[in-house]
Amino acid sequence: MNLFFNLISVVSLLAVAYLIFLFYKKEKVVSGSFSSNSSHLKIKTLRFNPFNDIGGNQSFVICILDENNNGCLLTSLHNRENTRTYAKEIFKGQPIDKNVLSKEEKECLQKAINNS
Repeated sequence: MNLFFNLISVVSLLAVAYLIFLFYKKEKVVSGSFSSNSSHLKIKTLRFNPFNDIGGNQSFVICILDENNNGCLLTSLHNRENTRTYAKEIFKGQPIDKNVLSKEEKECLQKAINNS
């Protein structure tokens, strides 16, 4: 049963990532502050363990950026009881609402910006 809920969490996160991809492909942004003229995307994924004492690398960050380093970070934190998913909008390589990024989010964002 637990495997079923984990599978649903992963599928729903992938669906969100696909919707974001379609959103940026149409060259629109909700805030209207920027738009993309190219469909070239930089996508990076980083898996990690946020809890030192339990579990494995079940949590992850996905960074989706266009050529102007505009896009989003999707972070999923997984533990035995639940999975939490967070999204942060990125504009010119920085979080839009000045949220503090975690160490893993900063690493994934930097790899996407450098396309490495």
